[in-house]
Amino acid sequence: MYNNLTDYNKLIFTNIDRIRDISQDLITLYRGLFTFEDIFSSENSGKTRLNRQVFHDKHELIHDDISKLNECLTESLDLVREEIKTILVKYNEHEKVDLLALVFDDINFLNILKMNLGTHGIGSETKNKCLLDIKSLLFLKNKIFNFMYLLNMIDTYILDKYITKLGVEDLINSTMIFEVIDSYGLQFDELKKFDYLINNLDYTNEKITSLYFLNPLLELHKRRADNFTYANVKYKIFINYDCDIVLNRTMFINTVYLENIISCFLEQSCMDLIKKELKKGKTQKEIDVTIKKNKKTMQIIVRNNGFDVKNIYKLFLSDIDNKYMLEATNLANMMNGKIDIIPIENEGMQYILTLNIK
Repeated sequence: MYNNLTDYNKLIFTNIDRIRDISQDLITLYRGLFTFEDIFSSENSGKTRLNRQVFHDKHELIHDDISKLNECLTESLDLVREEIKTILVKYNEHEKVDLLALVFDDINFLNILKMNLGTHGIGSETKNKCLLDIKSLLFLKNKIFNFMYLLNMIDTYILDKYITKLGVEDLINSTMIFEVIDSYGLQFDELKKFDYLINNLDYTNEKITSLYFLNPLLELHKRRADNFTYANVKYKIFINYDCDIVLNRTMFINTVYLENIISCFLEQSCMDLIKKELKKGKTQKEIDVTIKKNKKTMQIIVRNNGFDVKNIYKLFLSDIDNKYMLEATNLANMMNGKIDIIPIENEGMQYILTLNIK
């Protein structure tokens, strides 16, 4: 069995060189989306229009690379699963948990394991070693899920469908043209984060003095939500946000984990809104992102006017349908944060991340 996180890193990311090569190819493909002589063509009338075919071709290549990267990360996730299973088999605990999707509350998982090991009369040193090994593997599981989250954010599927529906007049409309290019630029920023993290596997925290860095991510989500599709049905969802917040003191946090948590809140909110429409009929769908801070804590609040009748505790059950909230919970725990889910009667749902300001 491996003794520390460095050993686990080496085990899980055995295909890291391939991942890095594909990531560099993706960067090259994305840069091609900003080469004006390629992405524009001239009409017979002399007007400049967006060359839709170039974006379609790039989308196919980008999609292929993202599929390859997801395969690599899935292989890594499979290794995590097998390592966890190997440890649990040793203590006859493997049949008590569902490891298929690895979607569960990590803290709850560790607490139950600790309790069960105690009933077997296992010595304190052996029990602690087992829990430490499992905890290290869960850390890597969350790291892999975080990479998968970033791949979802750089997938050009939504933008490609949007471009397909643009009319001839839209393709020569300068406002729409540069909005499209800017949207790809926002996704390119997410790709650069992925590439940086895959080349810096030990990345943990960085210093922040404001929350301005969240604005590009939220703008990207706003544009994605405007074309949100579920079960081949398109929904128009409005996202309002204000993150122009300066902190009272410097914070050291994992900014990518923070962005992932907010994204989980937003994706869950989109599903809340859709479920409400399916049950109660069409309604204006809105999501608001606000931030509150005082001397000791900062809260990021995502509120929607969606489904407001549910047992919130079910959102924490180990179930793939609860993927967003379970991932957010695990990441929050890694940041020493806390997540609260509050249903507001006849209004909607509210998801809150609370972090200590240090």
